[in-house]
Amino acid sequence: MEEMSLSKRIAARAIAALGRSPGPANRAAFLSVRDDVQRAIDDGWSVLSIYKALRDEGAVSFGYQAFRRYVRALVVCNEQIEAAVQDKPTAKPVRNA
Repeated sequence: MEEMSLSKRIAARAIAALGRSPGPANRAAFLSVRDDVQRAIDDGWSVLSIYKALRDEGAVSFGYQAFRRYVRALVVCNEQIEAAVQDKPTAKPVRNA
């Protein structure tokens, strides 16, 4: 029998504790679709389109604003961290002189 990853075990605990607070369960739900969200963003889909599709499929049940926060915290920042770790230059704002 294959052992569950730590992330999956934490997600299961968060979902089990749903009655106390929805936050951990919502985060667990987002983490379960994070890779799909990342791929959809990379393919050019808007965050709103991704959210609507996941909500209609029942993969997420929380609001759009929370979904946006999770995307910013767990997807977009991840890209910036990976770029920094791989020494890739990140886009810098252009200043007009």
